[in-house]
Amino acid sequence: MTGETATDFNDWRVTARLRDAGQAQHAVHALSAHQVEDEIHERLGGRVAVGTDGARSVFLYTHTQDAAAAARQVLSDLLGGHQMSADYTVDRWHPVAEEWEPADVPLPADEAAIRAERQQVDAEETSESLAWGHALYEVRVQLPSHHESVALAARLAGEGYSVTRRWRFLVVGANNADQADEFATAIRQEAPAGAQITVGEVGSTPFTAFDLAADSGL
Repeated sequence: MTGETATDFNDWRVTARLRDAGQAQHAVHALSAHQVEDEIHERLGGRVAVGTDGARSVFLYTHTQDAAAAARQVLSDLLGGHQMSADYTVDRWHPVAEEWEPADVPLPADEAAIRAERQQVDAEETSESLAWGHALYEVRVQLPSHHESVALAARLAGEGYSVTRRWRFLVVGANNADQADEFATAIRQEAPAGAQITVGEVGSTPFTAFDLAADSGL
Protein backbone atom coordinates (compact mmCIF):
# COMPACT_ATOMS: atom_id res chain seq x y z
CA MET A 1 0.00 0.00 0.00
CA THR A 2 1.07 3.62 -0.54
CA GLY A 3 0.02 4.92 2.87
CA GLU A 4 -2.73 7.06 1.37
CA THR A 5 -5.51 8.35 3.58
CA ALA A 6 -8.81 6.52 3.40
CA THR A 7 -11.79 8.75 2.74
CA ASP A 8 -15.46 7.97 2.13
CA PHE A 9 -15.79 4.39 0.95
CA ASN A 10 -17.19 5.46 -2.41
CA ASP A 11 -14.57 8.08 -3.36
CA TRP A 12 -13.02 5.79 -5.98
CA ARG A 13 -14.90 4.03 -8.77
CA VAL A 14 -13.86 1.18 -11.05
CA THR A 15 -15.99 0.96 -14.18
CA ALA A 16 -16.14 -2.15 -16.35
CA ARG A 17 -17.93 -1.38 -19.62
CA LEU A 18 -18.89 -4.76 -21.03
CA ARG A 19 -18.43 -5.16 -24.75
CA ASP A 20 -21.60 -7.22 -25.09
CA ALA A 21 -24.76 -5.33 -24.16
CA GLY A 22 -27.06 -6.88 -21.59
CA GLN A 23 -24.37 -8.64 -19.58
CA ALA A 24 -24.28 -6.23 -16.63
CA GLN A 25 -26.74 -8.13 -14.46
CA HIS A 26 -24.96 -11.40 -15.18
CA ALA A 27 -21.70 -9.76 -14.13
CA VAL A 28 -23.23 -8.47 -10.87
CA HIS A 29 -24.55 -11.97 -10.07
CA ALA A 30 -21.08 -13.37 -10.70
CA LEU A 31 -19.55 -10.75 -8.38
CA SER A 32 -22.05 -11.59 -5.66
CA ALA A 33 -21.40 -15.33 -5.95
CA HIS A 34 -17.66 -14.70 -5.85
CA GLN A 35 -18.03 -12.41 -2.80
CA VAL A 36 -15.68 -9.84 -4.30
CA GLU A 37 -16.37 -7.43 -1.45
CA ASP A 38 -14.91 -9.93 1.02
CA GLU A 39 -11.87 -10.52 -1.15
CA ILE A 40 -11.04 -6.81 -1.46
CA HIS A 41 -11.67 -6.32 2.25
CA GLU A 42 -9.32 -9.20 3.06
CA ARG A 43 -6.60 -7.71 0.86
CA LEU A 44 -6.81 -4.06 1.84
CA GLY A 45 -9.57 -3.50 4.38
CA GLY A 46 -12.40 -1.03 3.94
CA ARG A 47 -15.66 -1.47 2.11
CA VAL A 48 -16.58 -2.17 -1.51
CA ALA A 49 -19.95 -1.37 -3.07
CA VAL A 50 -21.20 -2.84 -6.35
CA GLY A 51 -23.48 -1.06 -8.83
CA THR A 52 -24.64 -1.30 -12.43
CA ASP A 53 -26.44 0.75 -15.05
CA GLY A 54 -28.54 -2.33 -15.79
CA ALA A 55 -27.22 -2.93 -19.30
CA ARG A 56 -23.53 -2.67 -20.09
CA SER A 57 -21.57 -1.17 -17.16
CA VAL A 58 -20.61 -2.52 -13.73
CA PHE A 59 -19.20 -0.27 -11.00
CA LEU A 60 -17.12 -1.03 -7.91
CA TYR A 61 -16.79 1.77 -5.34
CA THR A 62 -13.88 1.74 -2.90
CA HIS A 63 -12.29 3.91 -0.21
CA THR A 64 -8.72 4.28 -1.57
CA GLN A 65 -6.84 4.19 -4.84
CA ASP A 66 -5.05 0.99 -3.78
CA ALA A 67 -8.39 -0.68 -3.11
CA ALA A 68 -9.62 0.50 -6.52
CA ALA A 69 -6.57 -1.06 -8.20
CA ALA A 70 -7.18 -4.33 -6.37
CA ALA A 71 -10.88 -4.22 -7.24
CA ARG A 72 -10.07 -3.67 -10.90
CA GLN A 73 -7.82 -6.74 -10.94
CA VAL A 74 -10.37 -8.93 -9.16
CA LEU A 75 -13.12 -7.72 -11.48
CA SER A 76 -10.99 -8.30 -14.60
CA ASP A 77 -10.06 -11.82 -13.49
CA LEU A 78 -13.63 -12.69 -12.58
CA LEU A 79 -15.24 -11.40 -15.76
CA GLY A 80 -12.55 -13.01 -17.87
CA GLY A 81 -13.27 -16.33 -16.16
CA HIS A 82 -16.91 -15.95 -17.23
CA GLN A 83 -15.91 -15.18 -20.83
CA MET A 84 -17.00 -11.53 -20.51
CA SER A 85 -14.81 -8.86 -22.11
CA ALA A 86 -14.80 -5.29 -20.80
CA ASP A 87 -12.97 -1.98 -20.96
CA TYR A 88 -11.89 -0.63 -17.56
CA THR A 89 -11.50 2.85 -16.11
CA VAL A 90 -10.70 4.10 -12.61
CA ASP A 91 -12.12 7.46 -11.51
CA ARG A 92 -12.10 9.60 -8.40
CA TRP A 93 -14.96 11.71 -7.08
CA HIS A 94 -14.21 15.45 -7.01
CA PRO A 95 -16.50 16.96 -4.35
CA VAL A 96 -16.05 20.57 -5.47
CA ALA A 97 -16.80 19.86 -9.12
CA GLU A 98 -19.32 17.20 -8.05
CA GLU A 99 -18.29 14.81 -10.81
CA TRP A 100 -16.09 11.80 -11.49
CA GLU A 101 -12.64 12.54 -12.93
CA PRO A 102 -9.92 10.13 -14.14
CA ALA A 103 -7.75 8.82 -11.32
CA ASP A 104 -4.71 10.81 -12.47
CA VAL A 105 -6.53 14.15 -12.17
CA PRO A 106 -5.53 15.50 -8.71
CA LEU A 107 -7.96 17.03 -6.26
CA PRO A 108 -7.49 20.79 -5.83
CA ALA A 109 -4.69 21.13 -3.31
CA ASP A 110 -5.12 24.69 -2.03
CA GLU A 111 -7.68 27.47 -1.75
CA ALA A 112 -6.76 28.93 -5.13
CA ALA A 113 -7.26 25.59 -6.87
CA ILE A 114 -10.56 25.03 -5.04
CA ARG A 115 -11.79 28.48 -6.11
CA ALA A 116 -10.74 27.81 -9.71
CA GLU A 117 -12.62 24.49 -9.78
CA ARG A 118 -15.68 26.08 -8.15
CA GLN A 119 -15.62 28.90 -10.72
CA GLN A 120 -15.46 26.34 -13.51
CA VAL A 121 -18.51 24.56 -12.08
CA ASP A 122 -20.36 27.88 -11.78
CA ALA A 123 -19.56 28.73 -15.40
CA GLU A 124 -20.73 25.32 -16.62
CA GLU A 125 -23.96 25.53 -14.62
CA THR A 126 -24.63 29.07 -15.82
CA SER A 127 -24.09 28.03 -19.43
CA GLU A 128 -26.46 25.09 -18.97
CA SER A 129 -29.03 27.33 -17.29
CA LEU A 130 -28.96 29.86 -20.12
CA ALA A 131 -29.19 27.13 -22.75
CA TRP A 132 -32.10 25.51 -20.87
CA GLY A 133 -33.99 28.79 -20.75
CA HIS A 134 -34.66 28.97 -17.00
CA ALA A 135 -32.73 28.77 -13.75
CA LEU A 136 -31.07 25.57 -12.58
CA TYR A 137 -31.44 26.60 -8.93
CA GLU A 138 -34.03 28.46 -6.94
CA VAL A 139 -34.30 30.21 -3.60
CA ARG A 140 -37.68 29.26 -2.10
CA VAL A 141 -39.29 31.68 0.31
CA GLN A 142 -42.40 30.91 2.33
CA LEU A 143 -43.91 34.01 3.93
CA PRO A 144 -46.23 34.20 6.93
CA SER A 145 -48.90 36.06 4.94
CA HIS A 146 -50.05 36.82 1.41
CA HIS A 147 -49.56 40.55 2.02
CA GLU A 148 -45.91 40.01 2.99
CA SER A 149 -45.27 37.83 -0.06
CA VAL A 150 -46.61 40.55 -2.38
CA ALA A 151 -44.48 43.20 -0.72
CA LEU A 152 -41.27 41.13 -0.74
CA ALA A 153 -41.79 40.02 -4.34
CA ALA A 154 -42.18 43.63 -5.48
CA ARG A 155 -39.07 44.70 -3.57
CA LEU A 156 -36.92 41.87 -4.91
CA ALA A 157 -38.13 42.36 -8.48
CA GLY A 158 -37.23 46.03 -8.17
CA GLU A 159 -33.71 45.01 -7.18
CA GLY A 160 -33.35 42.92 -10.33
CA TYR A 161 -34.10 39.42 -9.05
CA SER A 162 -36.09 37.00 -11.21
CA VAL A 163 -39.11 36.39 -8.98
CA THR A 164 -42.14 34.16 -9.34
CA ARG A 165 -44.90 34.41 -6.71
CA ARG A 166 -47.72 32.09 -5.68
CA TRP A 167 -49.89 33.23 -2.78
CA ARG A 168 -47.53 33.09 0.23
CA PHE A 169 -44.61 31.61 -1.72
CA LEU A 170 -41.80 33.15 -3.75
CA VAL A 171 -39.16 31.57 -5.93
CA VAL A 172 -36.07 33.50 -7.01
CA GLY A 173 -34.13 31.92 -9.87
CA ALA A 174 -30.35 31.48 -9.91
CA ASN A 175 -28.04 30.19 -12.61
CA ASN A 176 -25.69 28.20 -10.36
CA ALA A 177 -25.42 26.85 -6.81
CA ASP A 178 -23.10 29.57 -5.52
CA GLN A 179 -25.34 32.29 -6.90
CA ALA A 180 -28.35 30.67 -5.23
CA ASP A 181 -26.55 30.68 -1.87
CA GLU A 182 -25.61 34.35 -2.34
CA PHE A 183 -29.20 35.24 -3.19
CA ALA A 184 -30.50 33.35 -0.16
CA THR A 185 -28.12 35.22 2.15
CA ALA A 186 -29.22 38.58 0.73
CA ILE A 187 -32.93 37.71 0.83
CA ARG A 188 -32.70 36.68 4.49
CA GLN A 189 -31.66 40.26 5.26
CA GLU A 190 -34.82 41.61 3.62
CA ALA A 191 -37.41 38.98 4.46
CA PRO A 192 -39.78 39.57 7.42
CA ALA A 193 -39.58 37.56 10.60
CA GLY A 194 -41.00 34.09 10.22
CA ALA A 195 -40.00 33.65 6.56
CA GLN A 196 -38.69 30.20 5.70
CA ILE A 197 -35.91 30.30 3.09
CA THR A 198 -34.37 27.26 1.41
CA VAL A 199 -32.22 26.63 -1.65
CA GLY A 200 -32.64 23.75 -4.09
CA GLU A 201 -32.31 22.58 -7.65
CA VAL A 202 -35.16 23.32 -10.03
CA GLY A 203 -37.28 20.44 -11.28
CA SER A 204 -38.89 20.37 -14.70
CA THR A 205 -40.56 23.69 -13.81
CA PRO A 206 -40.15 26.19 -10.97
CA PHE A 207 -42.31 25.76 -7.85
CA THR A 208 -42.13 21.99 -7.86
CA ALA A 209 -41.94 22.12 -4.06
CA PHE A 210 -44.70 24.68 -3.56
CA ASP A 211 -47.37 24.18 -6.20
CA LEU A 212 -49.63 21.91 -4.16
CA ALA A 213 -49.53 24.08 -1.05
CA ALA A 214 -50.01 27.28 -3.02
CA ASP A 215 -52.97 25.90 -4.92
CA SER A 216 -54.57 24.93 -1.62
CA GLY A 217 -54.35 28.53 -0.41
CA LEU A 218 -52.36 27.60 2.70
